[in-house]
Amino acid sequence: MKDRHPRAPVPTDDCDRRIASGHAGFEDFTMIDPITDDDLIAFVDGQIDPMRRLDVEAHLAANPEAAARVMAEMHDRDALRACFERVPGPGPDRNMVLARRFDRNLRWRRVASRLKRAAAIAVLVGAGWLAHDEIGRFGVPDTLAATPDPALIADARQARVVAQLRKSIGGQADDPVYDRARLRSATGIDLPALPDGWRVRDIQVFPARHGTGIEVALETERFGEASLFATRGIRGGPTTLITGSDDGDVVSWNAGDTAYALSGPRSDADLRQAASLLGAGPATR
Repeated sequence: MKDRHPRAPVPTDDCDRRIASGHAGFEDFTMIDPITDDDLIAFVDGQIDPMRRLDVEAHLAANPEAAARVMAEMHDRDALRACFERVPGPGPDRNMVLARRFDRNLRWRRVASRLKRAAAIAVLVGAGWLAHDEIGRFGVPDTLAATPDPALIADARQARVVAQLRKSIGGQADDPVYDRARLRSATGIDLPALPDGWRVRDIQVFPARHGTGIEVALETERFGEASLFATRGIRGGPTTLITGSDDGDVVSWNAGDTAYALSGPRSDADLRQAASLLGAGPATR
């Protein structure tokens, strides 16, 4: 009958001897090479070869005081590693540089998008102004039904009332001189040349809403009495007809930097023809 508990094989080399010592107990292990402090330091630092580690572990198992000292050293080692371990950051420097570059690209894309929208708006606005200019040049021309400047009409009416009042009280000059150059030098207002047969009865300077105004009382052979009022205006304004005034209709127009208003003749056709003789009309700017 075979033995139920066979004997352990006799170790034949150093490795088998260490394994056998583990089965038999560390107290029966005979250390061939004694454990030194250098071995313990290498064990704590993890710089010891596996076979020598087995010897150190057997030595520590048999010597509690040495084991306690080694555990204290390992505790201090782990504490120092934890203190000086690098805190996880946002990544390597290369990743940070790439992130900054990506952020700059995003900002430039947003700026470029806004500039594109602004350029599109500018193109649309420019196209609108160009179309407006072309339509104004080749489309429906300015007519006498356009809306006039209310301030110009009011000033012209007031100047005519004053001129008629001066006529009624005899305060007009006997032979006023229609010196266009002198009046322009003094007031900056360019008066039109008068057609043949038109006589200047009176010239007066009045304060107007847009600066100085000049009222010229005229006598014409065909249209009778007329009043021309001139003041600073807006370049390129349309010829305008106003009806329903107390003392006759009023036609206003712009020529250069001067705005004009003519009143007097009762007939609309006569008033428009008289204004055209003074330079009014769609073709005059």
